[in-house]
Amino acid sequence: MAILIMTIGALVVLLVSNTVIIMVNPENMAITSVVTSSLYVPPPMGDGTEGGTPFPHGNMMKNPTYIDVHPDRIIMYSDEVPSGEVLPVRELERPGNSLEAFLERIYDNRHEEYVVLLVRPRAALVSRRLAKAVRDRDIDLGVELFEAGRPVNYEAQRAAVMERF
Repeated sequence: MAILIMTIGALVVLLVSNTVIIMVNPENMAITSVVTSSLYVPPPMGDGTEGGTPFPHGNMMKNPTYIDVHPDRIIMYSDEVPSGEVLPVRELERPGNSLEAFLERIYDNRHEEYVVLLVRPRAALVSRRLAKAVRDRDIDLGVELFEAGRPVNYEAQRAAVMERF
């Protein structure tokens, strides 16, 4: 009898937590990346060029803007700088740095854009600080884990996204 009561209690907790999640996000819009990471086949199994349609449950309402997060630097990709703007991590402490300007531009356009952090190995501390900075500005955020040597082909991904619209 005690086991049955504990099981019912656990199910009630799950029911309440799911209800709260639905109440907080009534539109049930998931903010995820459109990078084809789940379809990527790295060498030696593939040649690294495999892909397909972008992540099928990605955000269809907003355009992604990427920040490639390394342990010692970040690279910001946007339509203005498709090749990426590199910013050393030590510059993030300086007021008025280019990341702040980058986030302010996205904040002004936050109903049409969101940020995707491409997190590399050993970059967890930097990515947590960036995620906090993005969330503090009330900008939607997606996170993708990226391999250390994997290139970011922003222009090709942006073209694939634009074809959908």
